[in-house]
Amino acid sequence: MAAGTIEAFMESTLRATFAQARVHGAALRHRVRQGVLEGRLMTTTIAAFMALYMVAAYILVNHGLHFVHNLPLLGPLLTERMLYLLFFFFFLMLVISNSAITGISLFRRQETGWHLSLPMPHSSIVLWRTVEGLLLSSWGLLLLSAPILVAFGNVLDANASFYVQSLLAVIALISVASNISSWLLLFVVRCYRPWWLKAAMALGILLVVAISWQIREQQTTRLISSDVAANVNQLLRHTKLCTHPLLPSSWVAEVVISSGRGLPGRSWFYLLTLISYALVVWLLTRWLAGRIFYDTWNMAMARMEGRQLARGQKVFGARGHSGLRRWFSVMGRQTQALVMKDVRIFLREPMQWGQCALIFGLLLVYTSNLRHLSYNYRDPLWSSITSYLNLTVCCLAMSTLSTRFVFPQFSLEGQRLWILGLAPYPLTKVLSQKLWLNVCVVTPVTTLLVIISSFSLKLSVERSAFFVMAIMMQTVGLNALALSLGALLPNFRETNSAKIVSGFGGTLCLVLSFFYIVLTVGVLIVPAVHRHAALAKGLVFPELGRPEILSLMAVFILTVFSGGVPYFFAFHRTKRLANLGNP
Repeated sequence: MAAGTIEAFMESTLRATFAQARVHGAALRHRVRQGVLEGRLMTTTIAAFMALYMVAAYILVNHGLHFVHNLPLLGPLLTERMLYLLFFFFFLMLVISNSAITGISLFRRQETGWHLSLPMPHSSIVLWRTVEGLLLSSWGLLLLSAPILVAFGNVLDANASFYVQSLLAVIALISVASNISSWLLLFVVRCYRPWWLKAAMALGILLVVAISWQIREQQTTRLISSDVAANVNQLLRHTKLCTHPLLPSSWVAEVVISSGRGLPGRSWFYLLTLISYALVVWLLTRWLAGRIFYDTWNMAMARMEGRQLARGQKVFGARGHSGLRRWFSVMGRQTQALVMKDVRIFLREPMQWGQCALIFGLLLVYTSNLRHLSYNYRDPLWSSITSYLNLTVCCLAMSTLSTRFVFPQFSLEGQRLWILGLAPYPLTKVLSQKLWLNVCVVTPVTTLLVIISSFSLKLSVERSAFFVMAIMMQTVGLNALALSLGALLPNFRETNSAKIVSGFGGTLCLVLSFFYIVLTVGVLIVPAVHRHAALAKGLVFPELGRPEILSLMAVFILTVFSGGVPYFFAFHRTKRLANLGNP
């Protein structure tokens, strides 16, 4: 009898989950069909950009892997360790992105409350939200990993089974990561305490102090030029965590390596292990959701109501947030109100500022450790290569953040846009306010990262100023491009920023940002190429001469074209939206 009851419950859970999947699938097909019919040019452009990215990524990764793999004695070892690192960071990215998407869907949307009132198991809601987060986050990973896996297969001279097993292993990793993120989300929301934020801030301050102390420390690790084995062990000892045998990412790396080397027994063992875990985690998610989800959702809603009540008492009682008002007191009342609204929304969403803090924290650790790369490479060529690669990394991180957080800002005004339309404040000023607010907040952070990296690389003041001016213009261009595309391609029906970014507009923004970065860095690197060619002939030029100034002027022109032109069209579209006739 108990077994029959369990089977009936599981069957009803599956039916409810598939019913939600069918409803959302039909809505998705309708939106895709409508988007393709109404924006064929945009769809064709995005498809062409994706194909171009796949080809370019394959060519670059293939050449890089061939160079590393053909290194004497060290090539195969470094290639394998790169695979472990790749899938380890893919696994972390999946857990973080799925937690953000699933958390917003489960605890930030009224739709969850409506579903809970329906006669269906509560666990089916969590299962579907996990599937939804998996689909929204996995397509980007598959797009990124496909050319990399093909390049690895080419380097290892793998057969067709390599690609089949690698694809199945990546899909299994996505399944495991999505369910783990749901478990972590349920436990964190259920056990959350207000002092956690204070502890996280204290931990962040301690981390910054430790990094600053490390920057000041003069003793750095030296490589022993005569001992290759010691050097390799020294370089790879910090990556041992990525090779831990209990990590699912390590199993994926084992599948790729074993199948590429023609070891079918070992590759199938790890692949079947991954598939078994990928299936079992769904059962654990269903069981855990059935046990704690409803109580966790009630606790989250009660905490949210309590915070809203407390904020309401402050607002109507003692004019709360006086600290923020003092910060923005120099602005007009309308602008001050809009800025405070955006700042409060950002601070009230741990999913947003948590991801920003994580990315900028990783960049801070990275830039502070650049001195370990340049300490033993006094050659100006290596210093120049490292400095330009560092600028590219900062720009790519900035493009990711601008696409993730700046692009959906206009769309998140949503169905309440008519309130701003009725206010004595033009919507065009709302657009400009969002632009300069993002630029004023992000530019000091990116500039600080470049200054720290320049200090770590021991660059001259002139070279440091060159990179600081470049990153400032690139930050403005990336933010203007993301905000303008968000206003030109809005999605007012969606309240989940992750879903807005996952659409056609977000993909187009990411692709155009990538091309903007490639063009600007390519222009900036031209003076360095001419300088090193002149040094080879014995000629000496000033650190910040005419070629550098001309390259900065070219970057300014590219920034005006890439950010200013879309902003011009977005400005006029927003002006037409002032009557809310076409929201």
